[in-house]
Formats: sequence, structure tokens, C-alpha cells
Amino acid sequence: MNLGIIGNGRAAWAFASTWKRIGWPVIGVATRGNETPLGPRRSIEELAATSDILLVAVSDRAIEEVVATIPETKAIIVHPSGALHALRGGFSLHPLKSLPPVGEASDLEGTLLVFEGVHRDVAQRIATAAGARFAEITAEAKTRYHAAAVFGSNYVAALLDIAEDLIGIEGVREDLAVLARSAIDNWLAHTDEQRFTGPAARGDEAVMNRHAAALAGQPDLAELYRLLAARIVATAK
Repeated sequence: MNLGIIGNGRAAWAFASTWKRIGWPVIGVATRGNETPLGPRRSIEELAATSDILLVAVSDRAIEEVVATIPETKAIIVHPSGALHALRGGFSLHPLKSLPPVGEASDLEGTLLVFEGVHRDVAQRIATAAGARFAEITAEAKTRYHAAAVFGSNYVAALLDIAEDLIGIEGVREDLAVLARSAIDNWLAHTDEQRFTGPAARGDEAVMNRHAAALAGQPDLAELYRLLAARIVATAK
């Protein structure tokens, strides 16, 4: 299937890279930016006339506006947003993955692609060709689904930033990543209370109180610590 792309960010790069790997044509990219490695520059009108799939891979706040500018087309209009519903009789196909920046190695192989909208058969064909996994949700479920994705990705990165700021040792960025990966591996291996470690899982209030005292000068972090610890205490029983 011929792919036309509007936008030149991470999702556009991931889909373009995957399309090229599987040998499907990327016919062009419409973007306001500079030259892009995704493919040749084309106008939206050209893409609408020649694409089988027209991927609108711009920011969530701009998707509806950009879709409204697309002229009548036989192309299926697709966007990769996990938060917005499908538009103009097309579908959304959201990669449940933290995507790397444009120019770095990127591929959707092995990724869960989450579909909403119509043309399910086309979306499944894309997933199969890409070597990706496939799931479907309703339009009504998307907001909660996307919030879950934010917790599982963006907020993990934010928590690692906090850990790096607090730890007081230089050059341990990779060590913190190893720590996080070990916690993820443990969570993946267990569905009971064994998925947690640390003072909250053990009910060690003395240690948690010392942590709270150490964070007293940063009330936002202290409150975040308290909420997460309370979550673990409540769910680890």
C-alpha cells in the first residue's frame, strides 16, 4: 500500500521506516519544516491524489485541523494518536511504544498497534506486514487507554529524572536504567505482591518517614512519594 505522510515527527519516522523495511512505497511527505529523511516533499493535494494510506502524523492538537484541509480522497485517512478518535471514515493506529527521535533507528516490529475506527482489515494487514501485534479499542475507551500509556511511558521517564536528581552520585544514569529495567522485569514476572520491592512493600514506616523528612524541602516530590507509597501499601496486601 502506498503511504503518504503529513508531518515529520517521531511517529511519522517510525511508520516511514517500517514501510521501507517491508518494501512498501512511501510516496512523499507534506511538512512545513526543512528537508526530511522520511521521503520526498509533496503537497497535501498530491498525497491525497496518490496515496492508499494517508498518515496524519502531526501533534494531537493539530490533527483535526490538518485532516480538515485534506481534499476529497480515496485514501484511507489514518492518524497515530492514542488520544483522538478516528476521523473522516478512517482509523487510528497507535504504537504502544516510546518512539525514538527522527534519524535514530526506529521500527514498529514487535510493537502493539492499537486500532480504533473502520477498515479493521486494512489495519490488521499493516500490523501483520510490519511484524507487529494488534489490538482494538472503542472510541469511548481511548482517553483512559491513553492515560495508561502515559503512566507506562512518559511518567516512568519523569520518575527516572527525579531519581537522577536525588541520588547524589555522578555518572549513574545507566545504573538507574538498569534498576528500572530490573523493576520492570520483576513486575512482568509476578502478578501478586511479589511484583513490588522496597519499604512500602515491606510496610517499613520508619524508612518511609525518613524519606518524607528528606523530601520536606520539596513538597511536590514529598506528596508524589506519599501517593505512590500509599498505592503500593494498598495493593501489596
